[in-house]
Amino acid sequence: MSEQLSTPQPTLDHIVILVSAKDLLGLPDRLKDSFTVSPGGTHAGGQTFNKLILFEDGVYVELIAFAEGISPEERAKHRWGRQRENTIVDWAYTLPHESDFGAVQQRVKDANAGLTYNDPVAGGRTRPDGIVLEWAIGAPQGADGNGPEPGFLPFWCLDRTPRSDRVPYEQDRAQTQHPSGARGVSRIRLNVPQDQLSALQSVYDAIHNVDTTATDDKEWLFGSPNASAKARHTLGVASESGPKIKLAFQGSVGSPSFLELLPGIVVKFEA
Repeated sequence: MSEQLSTPQPTLDHIVILVSAKDLLGLPDRLKDSFTVSPGGTHAGGQTFNKLILFEDGVYVELIAFAEGISPEERAKHRWGRQRENTIVDWAYTLPHESDFGAVQQRVKDANAGLTYNDPVAGGRTRPDGIVLEWAIGAPQGADGNGPEPGFLPFWCLDRTPRSDRVPYEQDRAQTQHPSGARGVSRIRLNVPQDQLSALQSVYDAIHNVDTTATDDKEWLFGSPNASAKARHTLGVASESGPKIKLAFQGSVGSPSFLELLPGIVVKFEA
């Protein structure tokens, strides 16, 4: 793996797990016994709301649900509207500044893999305490104008208000202390169709500004918001059986080897 230029390293922002509104309002005991769940809020437009699992490394898991009463037609228009509940559906990178994103867009375009990133679109939500959060989302798009399957490529969450307001992992460290000993996200493993593998690998080279064409080990390094966090911080992409997105958490002494986060979602813990 050879790095081409000195550019901001993509930083893992968050992991998205889709659940039902009923489950989000009354999270199962097995989850609360293993993780501290922080309040989230309702997104702009009112279609979705969330709760968060914050980690010491500054990354978080977003538990998101569609509001009860949303019509099937409106839900289907949403990026995750056709995704199955109780699955890891997507994940996001971020950058120090929204202005850094243009270089990512250009590199991905220059990769000529039939995939690009749209210009960032404004988004936001209001915290339960009334603080308004604003960001912009850069989503991937195929040559046909449709996006790839959510999760095959990251979307980008680029803050327009302080990230510390959106992810208060440093202000309230108690929210990052979990009974399971989870400290952060160590690895992401994506399972993609064989006929899309080469194109996606080319895009990941462009995103990370590296060249892995001469290597057998197709892994990429990502950063974490807390630069002092110690973990592998690697992303792998392959065509294999199993879930679309698999996670490994950075654990602590006494952490389990594996843990069922929600029914059907099993995460690995690494020391």
